[in-house]
This record gives sequence, structure tokens and C-alpha cells, in this order.
Amino acid sequence: MTLAEYGPITMMTKSGNKPINIKNITLLLIFIWLGLAFYLLLSQISSWLTSHHFELAILANIEFITVRIWLPWVALTPVTLWLALRFPIKPKNWLKGLLLHSLFLLCLSLIAGLFISLHYHFFENMTQSMENYQPWQHIGHFLFGDNLFLFNIIIYTILVTNINIKNFAQIADNEALIASQLNHQLIESQLQTLKMQINPHFLFNTLNVISVLVMKSEKEQATEMINRLSSFFRNSLDEKDQQLIPLQKELHHVEQYLAIEQVRFGDRISIVKDYDENALSILVPSMLLQPLIENAMQHGLEEKEGKGTLTISCHVQEKYLSIVIMDDGAGCNFDDPNFKAGIGLSNVKSRLKQLYPSEHTLVYSSNNQGGVTVTLTLPTNAGDYSHDD
Repeated sequence: MTLAEYGPITMMTKSGNKPINIKNITLLLIFIWLGLAFYLLLSQISSWLTSHHFELAILANIEFITVRIWLPWVALTPVTLWLALRFPIKPKNWLKGLLLHSLFLLCLSLIAGLFISLHYHFFENMTQSMENYQPWQHIGHFLFGDNLFLFNIIIYTILVTNINIKNFAQIADNEALIASQLNHQLIESQLQTLKMQINPHFLFNTLNVISVLVMKSEKEQATEMINRLSSFFRNSLDEKDQQLIPLQKELHHVEQYLAIEQVRFGDRISIVKDYDENALSILVPSMLLQPLIENAMQHGLEEKEGKGTLTISCHVQEKYLSIVIMDDGAGCNFDDPNFKAGIGLSNVKSRLKQLYPSEHTLVYSSNNQGGVTVTLTLPTNAGDYSHDD
């Protein structure tokens, strides 16, 4: 069995079919021969520097490394590759794998030694003292007297390592893919949980306002509220499977929500928008601003007596998108040991941590004049963190 015969065959392993790249294996064998030749060159230089009776024997030595070391392993390479694939060395069974391959190495070395001994006994000129030996009795001389076993260890290790490096790389790639998929599923689950938590609360409040408007016979305002509510939920359903959307689309969704809230509160609430045009096309997580805005409305402005203002600012600062949501409502004492973020805010924090592990900030602070400021920074290259591969 030769390497050429082995060429296009797909090898069967415990994990299924794994094709061998013959071109790479051929190059590897060429580099092994070059390595042996380099060792030969160093050996000749060493002998020249240390021996008083140095005789140059390049051709004889090249023949030695080619016929007695390299060619046997060219013939044994298909078997070695099959063993490397059939019995891979993995993190969970590395000791068993090493022991098995040590046994395989010994067996293959004996086979190679036997063929070398047969060739030497029948086809080469032996000294008279060696003619009395049986063919197989030369094996020990070649393997250990001429250090062929050491070369066998090196070559076998190179071939097996070549296969197992790919095996470990594949394991790492598979684990990374699984982690990415699990991460994506986690974020999707959190997004759906967030929507289920926000939408019913908002829906009940809005339906209550519509009911009041109908009771007051304010049909035009009731109709407007119904249309806006329909548009809001239609937009939510359209984005249910999207992790990242342009900031402009997220702001449009928030403005639909605020338009409905504006009907609820009337002139009690003023909305100030400060948007940087360069920021509108940047991708941000879907439903990112909704819980932050709702928090400002529900726990800040709704609890404030008199008029209030909600300010939304979006600007690009170098490689980051800065979003600031500020209200002058009732405020919150973040130093209170009893303070605890709600489900919506906790979900947002968790999503941001999953999407941008160390590339984001989310800061809450109390305003001197009352109210809360939420400052959020995200990388402008958010698409790189989507985990959708």
C-alpha cells in the first residue's frame, strides 16, 4: 500500500468520514525528508570539526536516510494516518490515546525494521560476521544501533500530531459555534421575555386611557390612540426576530410609544429630541430604549406633580454611540440598599453584557434638580457583536 494508492480515498473513523488532504501530506513528507537531510548536514559538519580522519560521504548518507528511514515511512504513512483518525487523541482520553499510539509506533517500527533487515540481508553486501545472523535478527541493530527508532518516534509523532491538531481545532470551532448559538438563543429568549413584560403593561394602560376617552365621548382622540396602538404593536411584531436594528428604527418605535403616552399625559409632558444624523444608521439592539423610556415615564414623570420634560440625546463620539435619556421626574435614590432594578432593566443589562461583553457602559445617576439620567454607550461597529454567524 503506497501513498499514491491511498490518495483520494476517504477514511472511515468513529466520528464519520474525514477526507485527507493528500497535497498537505505530500508536502509534510517532503519537509520530513528535508529535515532528515538537514540533520545529515549538521552531522557531517560536526564530524568534520571533531574528527581527525573525516571522510565526506554525502551520497551514502543520503541513501541511508532515504532508503532506511524515509521510504519505509512513505509506505507506512497511510496506516499511520488511519490510526491517527481511528484513535484520535482528545482532551477526555489523552492518556489512552498516547498509550495506544505508543503501541502502534512500536509495531510499525518493528515492521519497518523487518523490511529494512530483509533488504539488507538479501540485497546488500554484508560483512562475513553478519551473514551468520537470521534476517530478522538485524532489526535490533538498525532500530537501536543506528538510532532508527528515534527517527521513527519523531516521524510518527509529526504525522499523528498533524491529524490531531486539526482534531483539536475542530473541537474548538465546534465549541465556539455551540457557545455562539447558545448565546444567540439566550439573547432571543431575553428579548422575547422583555417584550412580554413591557407590552402587556403598556397595553393595559393604553386601553384604560382609550376607555376613558370613549366614556368622555372624545371619539377622535380615542380613534387616534387606537391607530397609534395598532401601529406600535405592528412594529413590535415586525421586529420580533431582529437582534440589531438601525437606531433610527428603534427611535421611531420609541416615538410611537411616546405619542401614545403624550395623549395620556397631555401638556404635562414635554419631549425633547436631540439626534445626531450620523448616529441614526448605527445598529443597536432591538427594544433597547423601550424599557429605559418606560422607566422614565412610569417611575419618574408619572409620579411628579406638575409638568415634566423627557430628553433623548443620541450622538457619535469617536468609535462609540452615546445615548442619554434624562427626565426631571420624581427621581430615584440609587444609594438606597433596597433599590433593585426591575425585570425590564435587568434584562437590558443582561442583553448588553451578552452582546458587548466589555464594550459598553450603562450608567444611572440622579439629577441635582430631580429626576434621573441614564447614559448608555455602545460601539459603533455593533454588527460585529451580533453572533449571527
